[in-house]
Amino acid sequence: MKILKLLLLSSIFFVTLVFAENKEVDTLVEKVNQALTPQEKKELIEQLKVKLAEKNRKAREEADAIIKAKQKMPQQIYTDTTIKKK
Repeated sequence: MKILKLLLLSSIFFVTLVFAENKEVDTLVEKVNQALTPQEKKELIEQLKVKLAEKNRKAREEADAIIKAKQKMPQQIYTDTTIKKK
């Protein structure tokens, strides 16, 4: 029961974190669209570039980790012929 609660809480935390990151980028995009002066728009675009670069870096690191883990997996299924002979 405790494991189920922990799993539920961790999944809720993860989902809210993912949506919070998306909302942050969406909020910046809206602010850029609503900016009145070119200087303000330029500053907001710079902030948006930084946020998108951070998300891109995280996604690239996760993809690299997945690729490395997949390379460590065996290519063929191991079969023990000594067990089958007996």
